[in-house]
Amino acid sequence: PVTLRALSYLGRRVTGGSVNAFHEKEILRTMGPKLSGKRIVIDPGLGAGEPGIVVDGPYGQISEEEILWDLASRIEGRLVAAGAETILSRPRTDNPSIEDRAEMANAFGADVFISLQADHYHNNRASGIATFYFGSMKGSNSILGEQLSGLIQREIVARTSLVDCRSHARTWDLLRLTRMPTVEVAVGYLTNEDDVAILSSPDQRDVIAESIVVAVKRLYLGDEEQQPMTGAYSFEQLIEEEKA
Repeated sequence: PVTLRALSYLGRRVTGGSVNAFHEKEILRTMGPKLSGKRIVIDPGLGAGEPGIVVDGPYGQISEEEILWDLASRIEGRLVAAGAETILSRPRTDNPSIEDRAEMANAFGADVFISLQADHYHNNRASGIATFYFGSMKGSNSILGEQLSGLIQREIVARTSLVDCRSHARTWDLLRLTRMPTVEVAVGYLTNEDDVAILSSPDQRDVIAESIVVAVKRLYLGDEEQQPMTGAYSFEQLIEEEKA
């Protein structure tokens, strides 16, 4: 009786935790902090025959597809410079289905999938940047997808004047069908003049591209590393650390 009474005093001191979460974090840890050798798919939305919304930029009219393609190209260039293996989900002349884009990424054995989209709304007051990862209220979440989504969101918000529309879990087909951490980045509203001013600017697209690349690097640095403050980690610093 004394032993049983003593055992009854014991309570749960550790709560939470997930086998999937521990597994994903262990995979991340074993991959190391460098971008070199990582396989990353960049998915510019739309494609041939679907230009999307056309807006007025500083150098004339520019379509939604052109904005997303240019942004994807800037991200790819930086990732390649850092030693990553990259692939675009589509050629400029094609517009594959969501299923085809996911299948290509799975066949490539990608470590990360980044999808780029732009938003529109009937009310031109809607504005801001939002990111999405796989997850639901009652089902399982992609732990690394959620982590990368938050990192991208914070870096872009810190470096631009885009409104913070936060990071959200969704069960959309692209997020569900890909086997790697996947983040969809809605880079702004092309129905809002402030967002258009940012997205139509080559300099601002450079800033967004750098934000996304830095966020991917932060994902691999891990929780225990001494990381620079959000918005203060430059691409030049990133390259120096990759060379070290």
